[in-house]
Amino acid sequence: MKKIRFLTVLLATVMTFACVAGCGEQTSVSGSAKAGTETKKEEASKSNAGETVTITFWHTYGDSEEKAFLEEVLPLWEQKHPEIKVEAVRQDGSQYHEMIVTSFGTGMSPDVARVDITNVAAYANQGGLVALSDYSDFSDISKDYLEGPLSTNLFRGKYYGLPLDTNCKAAVVNLNVMGELGLSEAPSTMEEFISAAESRGSYSLNVSGVGDWDMYPYFWLFGGQLTDDGFTKATGYLDSEASIAAIKKILELHDKKIFTIRDIDGSVDAWDGINSEYAMFFEGPWYFGSYEDTKAKGIVAATIPTYNGRSASVVGGEDVVVFANSKNKDAAYEFAKFLTSSEAQLALLKSGQLPILKSLVSNEAIQSNPVWSVYMTQMNSALARIPSPNNSQIQEIWSEAITNIFLNNADVEAELHNAASLIDAQLN
Repeated sequence: MKKIRFLTVLLATVMTFACVAGCGEQTSVSGSAKAGTETKKEEASKSNAGETVTITFWHTYGDSEEKAFLEEVLPLWEQKHPEIKVEAVRQDGSQYHEMIVTSFGTGMSPDVARVDITNVAAYANQGGLVALSDYSDFSDISKDYLEGPLSTNLFRGKYYGLPLDTNCKAAVVNLNVMGELGLSEAPSTMEEFISAAESRGSYSLNVSGVGDWDMYPYFWLFGGQLTDDGFTKATGYLDSEASIAAIKKILELHDKKIFTIRDIDGSVDAWDGINSEYAMFFEGPWYFGSYEDTKAKGIVAATIPTYNGRSASVVGGEDVVVFANSKNKDAAYEFAKFLTSSEAQLALLKSGQLPILKSLVSNEAIQSNPVWSVYMTQMNSALARIPSPNNSQIQEIWSEAITNIFLNNADVEAELHNAASLIDAQLN
């Protein structure tokens, strides 16, 4: 069966390349007019005839998430929409992206799917997704979405998905090491932390590498900006005076032995070093697999200290999208919206999926958890990486620039000017 599946995927991939040239335009649907009109007529006809509309939902939930979805979320949906049956299919995460890309050329896409936030723009660029912002109620429902997760669906002025679950980086703090710096608790400001760490003589703050997930939070924290708000231009932003100053500040902390980059310096990895060597590093909520174990070692979660009055973090997570090949787009959109409802979000929270609704940040289920409460508060200042079909190329440009600066002592201003120009080419 594996061999047959491989041959099928290979054949479909060839067909995809033949199709890509004609798939460059994005597909949009309006809930009140446009392409959605015919779909609505078709679904209304089925409903009047007493027929059930069936849609397929692809996902890569783990065991605990799938259990919550099947046992709690799906029954809630069936109570509300008995006329729309959902066939949920768990896919292999290692081949998931390739399967979705292949489906565009074969016409075998699902109706709706949970996808990584970094892939939405690429799928939209290939014409594989419906522009959900064309629906008449999008502006209303999107008001309650956290801005960072929502922005991961933006591509060329339209939103091609809804945020589904989210995460970000917050501060992982060793209170024992903080005590060595003269601080009795997690610092509220970076100014306070830097002042305390300057006289220590050894690294107190660690990041693993120079990539976007690792370095963007520091870049933003110290005042940097990648692009304009619409993610259309890097020149004037990435190479602005504020961005140059941000990189120089990080470089200063590195030179003072306060901040270390493992992949540049060969220093101890943060997950090991936080136990006794580092005072703080930034990481996702998965670090606290067992909060009681980490707390016993004096390690707690805290919001990232502010610098010049602002905190910053980077958004992770998944979105839910509707496919252009779907014959039941409106039904798929209804299901996508339901997955972002408070009841569905709270059901999935039990398995550790952080919600994407502003209205749930203060919910008791969130606030009573010492980890979830911190990360949901941090989400208010979390920003998205550039949503682009050329995401991997942009990552490479960024990483090369940062490597040249920190490893090869390249001029900061020149590197950021060059990187901004190269990223502009990827955004056009």
